[in-house]
Amino acid sequence: MEILRHEGPGRLGRVRLGDYSFRTPALAGVDFTLSPFNSFFHPKEPGEYDFNLAPSIPLGFYTPDEVIQKALGRLWSVKHEDFNAFYLPALRRTEYLEEFFKIIERYNFDAVYLGNSKILIKEYRYFVRILRELRERFPNIMIIADLEPFFYPLAVYLGVDAFDTRSLKLYDFEGKGFTQFSPFLWSNEPNSLDFAREVILLVRKALEEGKLRYLVENFFPTQYNAGILRIADLEHPDYLEKYTPIQKETVYFISDASIRRPEVKRWHKRVLERFTPPKNVEILLLFPCSAKKPYSFSRSHTLYRRAVKEALGSGTSKVHELILTSPFGVVPREWEWLAKYDIVVTGHWGEEEIKPAAELLAKTLEKYPEDIPIIAHLDEAYVEIAKLASELSGREIIFTDVKNGTTSHESLRSLTETLREFQIEGTKEDRTYRYFENIRKVFDFYFGIGAGEAVLPENGQVKGSKMLRIFVEGQQTGTFTDGVISVTPYGMQRIYDAVKSYWVKIDFELRGDVFAVGVEEADPRIRPDDIVGIVRDEKVVGVGKAVLSGEEMVKARKGVAVKVRKRA
Repeated sequence: MEILRHEGPGRLGRVRLGDYSFRTPALAGVDFTLSPFNSFFHPKEPGEYDFNLAPSIPLGFYTPDEVIQKALGRLWSVKHEDFNAFYLPALRRTEYLEEFFKIIERYNFDAVYLGNSKILIKEYRYFVRILRELRERFPNIMIIADLEPFFYPLAVYLGVDAFDTRSLKLYDFEGKGFTQFSPFLWSNEPNSLDFAREVILLVRKALEEGKLRYLVENFFPTQYNAGILRIADLEHPDYLEKYTPIQKETVYFISDASIRRPEVKRWHKRVLERFTPPKNVEILLLFPCSAKKPYSFSRSHTLYRRAVKEALGSGTSKVHELILTSPFGVVPREWEWLAKYDIVVTGHWGEEEIKPAAELLAKTLEKYPEDIPIIAHLDEAYVEIAKLASELSGREIIFTDVKNGTTSHESLRSLTETLREFQIEGTKEDRTYRYFENIRKVFDFYFGIGAGEAVLPENGQVKGSKMLRIFVEGQQTGTFTDGVISVTPYGMQRIYDAVKSYWVKIDFELRGDVFAVGVEEADPRIRPDDIVGIVRDEKVVGVGKAVLSGEEMVKARKGVAVKVRKRA
């Protein structure tokens, strides 16, 4: 199986079977054929089925140890070479998974049929865990499950590639027809296979457009859907995040589950690990977010900046700003281009929003020197967040007197008067430094601390107006346009030398795209759609866009790992 596109562990893939190929997610009986369950006989005609299930023992979910051990002994005696699909019984005793995995690994199957799926869907933790272990260990194996169509979006999001449709005929036999509204509301006409086909096409479309998570949060919310997604978000956020492409479009937070999206976890981690305050900061300001993005284009932030300029004049080049928001928590001013999101604003904040934002703010405040005054111009729940952060960090925060909202004349006057108590002056050098820092911090977000300095050091140059071209010693290192960046091979070489990040190592002459089979090593920080450097003998020989995560590139043996954009 070749992976074409990711959204979380879910993937749009291509499976090649000789001259025939099909795309996943897929349906048995529609996109491919699957031999009868647990068949001990070869098909009468060669090639009758695309996937032939190897003989197996259909163990139940609660099977006792002695039966499992006896079954494993018999499975090793099966002549698996004649089959390309393996039946993996999901068991409560997960310690036996490793023994089944050894069989899969030894015989290099093309597909795994996940047994006991309909029981497993009720065992939230086991469902997520087994899919995770399968997906991480065997990136090129197609996972097949037997589930109702209202589980397809969630199952695909967590790693399932295809679905057996034979059991759906039971619904037709009972005269039940699926509807798009709820798994508990049935139509009068049998329609199981037609409905399964409609849902899988919808899932495919969502994957193609990067909208699968929205579908998961909106499609047939049963207690099982909600429970499994919650376990995945809270107990396996790293599993979801490492396969989630880097955010490029606005994310809409449409439900309580949205605030646990992988993009939020990634943002919090990068604020902690990849943000450092500018060196010339003498005052830190805390502002609330705005509905319009980026914040600087909003009416409220225009008024805030006008008040700051009136109070400090040239000293504004020594002021740094953090914006408080849900669910991203903290957005440094330099990263406002990257905080592309929209959320329902009602004025009511839940504990799941307030506490993480306060904890993130507290850890961010600790990055600033202790003698720097912190001034908060906030209202409503933002005040609660700042006060809790002050307690957690031990840093004193000065609150302006806000009345009738942060943009009222009285509130803005209070902001100006509070700032006037601090006399600071900025120089031309300060302004230049902060202009460069606005660009550097974005490169740090994508590649890690030090990348911005590598691409744009003190002796660097910035040319242009809308699209900024960055040069070092006459050679272009990259471009910057409203937070959107590109990097040249020369720029990526400087990043590689400085911070050793986002590299893919090969040992052959680069002529086209890099396939997974040719990857020697890859930075595990790489996510799908990241800009990466292709390195050979410590030299960057090209720059491209990652198709797979870094970990996946090393384990996979099929498909494109990096689409090359520029060669050195």
